[in-house]
Amino acid sequence: MINLYCNNPTAGKKDGTAISQDNTQTSPLALTLKLSEQKAVKVAIRTDAGYKTTDGVNISFAYYDGSEYQTTGGNVANWYVCLDSNYSTAEEALSKGTWGHSADITDDVTDSNVILWVKYDATNESKPINDTSTAVCLKTTVEAV
Repeated sequence: MINLYCNNPTAGKKDGTAISQDNTQTSPLALTLKLSEQKAVKVAIRTDAGYKTTDGVNISFAYYDGSEYQTTGGNVANWYVCLDSNYSTAEEALSKGTWGHSADITDDVTDSNVILWVKYDATNESKPINDTSTAVCLKTTVEAV
């Protein structure tokens, strides 16, 4: 009923590619970067048609230990989220955004894209990784409209 979308989604539209859920990795949120680098990617959040959130949405990250999700562990501390402020590029979001390990959308989310930025900070990494243990968590209540 609520999903994240990647591949350069447009604010207010219904475009983008749905990011896979339940650790299936069929269409993961992917960032390729060098060691000692940080990179951001634009994503969108929206509900399915006929639904909306109530009381906003909290976006955070969790570590999947193979059986359950944990608020700490793995690479969770390297992931950040930033609400969009009409940034035109990832570089602008990186330099001007307010980044944190969680963010709150206070308005209701409907079936049109609301833009967010997600980044991975590899500035303290010493070897390349393929992080399949971190999940983006969306906490909200969704209701039919």
